[in-house]
Amino acid sequence: MAEDRPPHPKRRLRRAARALAFVLSGLIALPSYADLRPRARPRGAPPMRLVRVTSADPACKPNCPEWLSAEGRIEPGSAKAFADAIANLKGRRLPILIHSPGGSVADAGAMGELIRAKGLVVAVARTLITNCPETSPKCPDGPGTAITGGAICASACVLVLTGGVERLAGPSARIGVHQITTVVSEIEGLAHLKSTRKIYEQQGVDAAVEAYLAAMGVGEPVMTLMRKTSAASIRWLSPAELKASHLTTLALDAAEPILATGANGLNGREFDGDPPRADLVQASIVKPVAGGDATFAITFRYRRGGGAIEAEAIERGLKAPQAPSSPDLSLALSAPGVEAVPLRGAGTTLAPALIPRDRFCALARAGATLASTAPDGPQSFAPVELAVMDGAGPLIAEACP
Repeated sequence: MAEDRPPHPKRRLRRAARALAFVLSGLIALPSYADLRPRARPRGAPPMRLVRVTSADPACKPNCPEWLSAEGRIEPGSAKAFADAIANLKGRRLPILIHSPGGSVADAGAMGELIRAKGLVVAVARTLITNCPETSPKCPDGPGTAITGGAICASACVLVLTGGVERLAGPSARIGVHQITTVVSEIEGLAHLKSTRKIYEQQGVDAAVEAYLAAMGVGEPVMTLMRKTSAASIRWLSPAELKASHLTTLALDAAEPILATGANGLNGREFDGDPPRADLVQASIVKPVAGGDATFAITFRYRRGGGAIEAEAIERGLKAPQAPSSPDLSLALSAPGVEAVPLRGAGTTLAPALIPRDRFCALARAGATLASTAPDGPQSFAPVELAVMDGAGPLIAEACP
């Protein structure tokens, strides 16, 4: 068997020369820098498209409901386009129907903040626009049909949904979260190649999103699940989790399409001419302090959709400062058969303290009473039933549906 031997150096040189002549003859084209750039990966959803839609349901004429359809990927610049669309409504507070896989966190947060500032409702739903394909980048304002089937709101879209003063979803809608990511694009080298990196678990962004959810009244387990779920996957929230966190506050029934009238009608979600629904509900009472002219102003506050109730007590009208040895304010919210919630302050002030919504509701349903834990102390007051406080009914109804 003949032994394989490397080609003679002169033979290698002749082969290289022939290859070079072949290239220079134009039969083989050298790759350009453009060919070396990474090709854009196809995306599953087109950029967000905003369309003002009037219900095409013939039964609703002549007063058909309208809404603003927001569908597609949230891109840098989507917040500006959304703000322009809201401005074009000229003060009308139409519901927002959203169907989006997410995208830019900054733009989604800005959209949610504008929605809350304008007192708008958000529903997770798809819009089928008459005579305009679903994949079309633009559609004219006009008639359409809203359906709950197949609608999603994932990733950064949740920040848009969170902005709604009411947040609606049907049983077939899917709402999901995952770790917060930021996409960074860089131009590298003489060839100006564009590289894209995703940054995970940024503490500053994570803290900002957590504060945003709390301010909007959305509680756990949304943030915990967001942190625990890899950015490469989605954690779809169960109906129980959506309800517990108040990420959804009202439900659209399973009817498809969404009707023009009735319990599943969008006409009930238009608030033209009505003042925005208050985001914060509270119950309060003023109680005299035992043995003096001072009073305690006691307040419970609840932000719609939140996971906790804020309690605050401040002594007013005290003529002389408390002695250094005076005990700090100490209160408790208690009810028979339910674990009490202690509330302690410094001096004569109970700084705002948070009571988990589940514990507050258990106490409220059992007939909770607020009282000083030192009934003979200088800061004591007669026990007060939670239910008799001004505004207690609406607060309990909102926090404990």
